Amino acid sequence: MNYQEIITTILEICIIPLLGILTKMLVAYLQTKSKELASKTDNEMAEKYIKMLTETITSCVISTNQTYVESLKHKGEFTIEAQKVAFKDTYENVLKILSEDCKDYLREAFGDLEIYITNRIEAEVKAQKI
Repeated sequence: MNYQEIITTILEICIIPLLGILTKMLVAYLQTKSKELASKTDNEMAEKYIKMLTETITSCVISTNQTYVESLKHKGEFTIEAQKVAFKDTYENVLKILSEDCKDYLREAFGDLEIYITNRIEAEVKAQKI
C-alpha cells in the first residue's frame, strides 16, 4: 500500500463519517439558535407593544381627565352619563393612536382587544385616583 492509498483509506473510514456527524451537529445548533432568536424576537415585540399600549392608555386617561373630567367635577356635573362619555372618548383615542400592527399583535396575544383595553383603561383611571 502506498502513501496515497493510506490517505484515501483514512479519509473513507474516518473523515467522511465525521463530516456527517459534524453536519448533523451544526444543523441542530443552528435550529436551537434560530428558536432562541425567534423567542427573543417575540418577547421583544410583546414588550414593545405592551409598553406602547400602556403609555397610550396612560396619556389618554390623563388627557381626558385634564380636558373633560376635572371641569365637570368642579361644576358637580360629572354624572354617570358623563363618565360613559369620558370612557368612550378615551377608548376611541387609544384606538386612533395605536398602529394597526400593534392592534393585530395585541388581538393575537390577548384575544378580545376591546375587553383588554377596557380593563386597562379602568385600571389606569383607578390608579390615577389613588
